[in-house]
Amino acid sequence: MRQGSLSTRHLAELPSRQPLTMFAAAGLGGLLLDRVYPQSTQVWIGMMVAMVLAWCIVWTTAPRLASSLRVRPSILTGVRTACWFGFILFVFAGRHALDEWQYASATIRDVLTHEEEPTVMVAVLDEPVRLQRDALENTVARTSGVAGRDSGRNRNHDVQYQTRLVVSVLTMQRGTQHVPITGRVMVMVDAERQDLRPGDIVKLYGRIAAIPPPSNPGETDQRIAARRQNIHARMRVGSAEQVERLPNAENAKGRHSWCVRMERWLADRAASARDTILKQIEPSQRGLALALTLGQRDFLDRTTNERLLVTGTAHLLSVSGLHLGIIVLLTGAVAGLLRLPLAGSTTLIVTVMLFYVAITGARPPVTRAAILLSTVILARLLARPHHPLNSLSLAAIILMVWTPAEMFGIGVQLSFLAVATLLLCGRPFSKALTPAAESIRVEERFDELAQQSQTAWRRALSFVASWTGRVLWYSGAVTLMALPLVWSQFHVVSPISVIVNVMLSPLMALALSAGVLTILAGWSLPSLAWIPGEICGKLLSIMQWMIDSAANLPGGHFWLPSPPTAWVIAFYLGLVVWAAIRPMVSSRGIRRRTIEAGLLVSWIGIAFGMATFPAELPDQTLEATFVDVGHGTATILRPNRQEIWLYDCGWMGNANATSRNIEDALWSLGATHIDGIFLSHADTDHYNALPGLADRFSIGVILVPPGFFEGDGFALAQAIETIRRHQIPVKEISRDQPMRRVHPGWLDQVEVLHPPQERIDANDNANSLVLRIDWGERVLLLPGDLEPPGTAVLTNTPRPPPGGVMMAPHHGSLRMDAQAVLQWARPLETVVSGGQRAAKPEVTEMLSAAGGGVHVTSREGAIRVRMGPESALQIQAFLRQPW
Repeated sequence: MRQGSLSTRHLAELPSRQPLTMFAAAGLGGLLLDRVYPQSTQVWIGMMVAMVLAWCIVWTTAPRLASSLRVRPSILTGVRTACWFGFILFVFAGRHALDEWQYASATIRDVLTHEEEPTVMVAVLDEPVRLQRDALENTVARTSGVAGRDSGRNRNHDVQYQTRLVVSVLTMQRGTQHVPITGRVMVMVDAERQDLRPGDIVKLYGRIAAIPPPSNPGETDQRIAARRQNIHARMRVGSAEQVERLPNAENAKGRHSWCVRMERWLADRAASARDTILKQIEPSQRGLALALTLGQRDFLDRTTNERLLVTGTAHLLSVSGLHLGIIVLLTGAVAGLLRLPLAGSTTLIVTVMLFYVAITGARPPVTRAAILLSTVILARLLARPHHPLNSLSLAAIILMVWTPAEMFGIGVQLSFLAVATLLLCGRPFSKALTPAAESIRVEERFDELAQQSQTAWRRALSFVASWTGRVLWYSGAVTLMALPLVWSQFHVVSPISVIVNVMLSPLMALALSAGVLTILAGWSLPSLAWIPGEICGKLLSIMQWMIDSAANLPGGHFWLPSPPTAWVIAFYLGLVVWAAIRPMVSSRGIRRRTIEAGLLVSWIGIAFGMATFPAELPDQTLEATFVDVGHGTATILRPNRQEIWLYDCGWMGNANATSRNIEDALWSLGATHIDGIFLSHADTDHYNALPGLADRFSIGVILVPPGFFEGDGFALAQAIETIRRHQIPVKEISRDQPMRRVHPGWLDQVEVLHPPQERIDANDNANSLVLRIDWGERVLLLPGDLEPPGTAVLTNTPRPPPGGVMMAPHHGSLRMDAQAVLQWARPLETVVSGGQRAAKPEVTEMLSAAGGGVHVTSREGAIRVRMGPESALQIQAFLRQPW
């Protein structure tokens, strides 16, 4: 009872002890309220007025209510407090509604579609330009072309870097005229344009389109991220000459000239810092160096990004509190060497901190850290106490007012969650003057006296052990608190991150210090900049080796489908409830930590069960999902809820051997295992996602036609190495070979129609693996890239019954001898797995000549075919009817 009253009093005093925390909680509630139940700004203003009136009524009538109705003053105080927090709630709901209205009012949304169109646009640069590696995986992956055994690897790329611009549109060509347009566009230029600065007015020639919706189940909606960045469209510009800089830059958008000059000066400093790193750091470590010192992750290759993700160390390269704290310590050391007074050192530290925030892009995590550190420094300067949670809440309030949409980004959420966890796990009230706290402090003094009597080496060993234990505790706490969010958003659970973060943190601090010194030396003493640059490069090499080793450690991480969003929300709501009732839970009997461990294990177990529960599938139904991968093929076959097979897995332009769209579709089914993969032939756009899939899913068997591995090339060698490393069984299959001998089970209903055991004298396409799957009275035909002379061999085999479903050979190519194939197969529906060329009217006209329906993945998104009992047939396009 005593504990309960103590907790109740503590909760009642929370608004006065943590006013900014309560303010921030109400503000966040307002943002969530308008996000879930969007209303106009006027509605929220009306609610604000109602709260003010309610507060005034309670305030003016309080004496009469207390005397006549004998209402306790504490109740009246609680009502006034509720009105106050209700007012804050509706203020932030109105702020979110205003932000949404401003985004939706951009006129560019009314003139663009998801199909690219050529245009000429005049715009003003809003942000500093960013260079990035020339992405081999770009929109080319969604266009069609001719894919050979290694064409994805050998494409000719003359561009070393791309330039990323964010612009505000002034005018856009519509027909023959330039019309005023509002909105923000992200522009990718396939060339270097480092000469551009914020405030420049530019004329752009390229192709533009609205942000497309997801076209596959489980795929991330890119429009959400674009909304947070206030981006309405994307544009691609082919060369540097197609970006013209126009005069009168400082008058753009009516901004003050001093503001434009400040932005341009900061952009110059950022570009100079980037160039210094690129010049002084060895090429293999430039990406890590830029990400660590300036927060520019554009130079990191996809492999490094993935290894940072699976080891839980990506946050070390996201400029935030840890980085800013090191900058503050370095600046403080310089101030100490200069013997500056307190006011002078504070001014220097704040100036350097704000400068660093500005040149790193002022992203929300580093802005949060700057606000937090500024309050600490200000409290020290004014000799006033402060509470870290209040400072963190102040940072949240400022960000919610400044950029409310960013509060729903995973990076901002993880940033605040990590800092809050560190603050709450560290005994923030250890200095409170309570009897329990005094007893603990007395015991600590005795421990200190005992340690002082030990030898030096034992004291050092004790310090290292204590420091390691404390850091492991913090790392473990942050990992556990972030687990639901990371698992939900990135499909990965990384136990190894607890240890790796502890090992990398000291190296990261040293590498960041050396990187900052490299930049400073490049500005002031260029001839000596190589010294800290060499040190930074060596430290980063060690970090890279440790990250690579941890990423390859068995059991260090697990790729999993995401748990339901509602279950993730339940975790954090439960955490808040537990924090409120924890002081009331008796420490006798079952200890509180035992209860906490049991609740955590239960949540993880239930989350795993819900995430891996197989997706719905009617009994006796075959499901074939043709994933939209652009110019390529990936067909997911489900003969029942427990089994998952693939027919091909690749697309053109996938030089990094990723499996992005395919893995998303598989995870949406709750898959962690692939029973088998049919690979139709050795063109890269049919198998180059195998390495990515093998890293994320266990694979039972790979079935290939004769001679599949007889070729050469980088992609094929990579596939062979993947099979060897993951020890995946491989079996050759050909015509007239009973599938039950190859693999028992549902494959009894699968027949190989082509190729024969002896390959025909032609290319890989003509020897494509052709499957016939009989399901009830329907037939599904999967012909790979079959083309003459293989087409003639196929059409000389017995004809399947009419009314089935066929995947168009060779992505709907006009050279596939469509008439012969259609007359032989007589399909009711034809599915084309292809890119932009496959969406041309000529392709649809050719394939529909026999009267059947035609579905193109690049036009309709993923296509799901379900063949049920009694000849039932259902075809669903994801862009029209998402599932």
